Amino acid sequence: MPQLSLYLDDETMKELRENAAREKSSLSKYVTDMLRDKRKSAWPKGYWDIYGALQDSSFVIPDELSFADDVPRPSFD
Repeated sequence: MPQLSLYLDDETMKELRENAAREKSSLSKYVTDMLRDKRKSAWPKGYWDIYGALQDSSFVIPDELSFADDVPRPSFD
């Protein structure tokens, strides 16, 4: 099985160990599960094939807003 070495700050390592213990999991399994969950959080397969496919008259493109209506922003120079 491949191995991975990481350099983490003490606070991050402490948090990982505490979370793994809370889950009653080894540190390796906990991090592996985190990485797998992150990978799964992408858009579902086929999402972009149906994006925008809903035909409904209430979905309209709003009029373009004018920059003249914007509030002046402070300069941080």
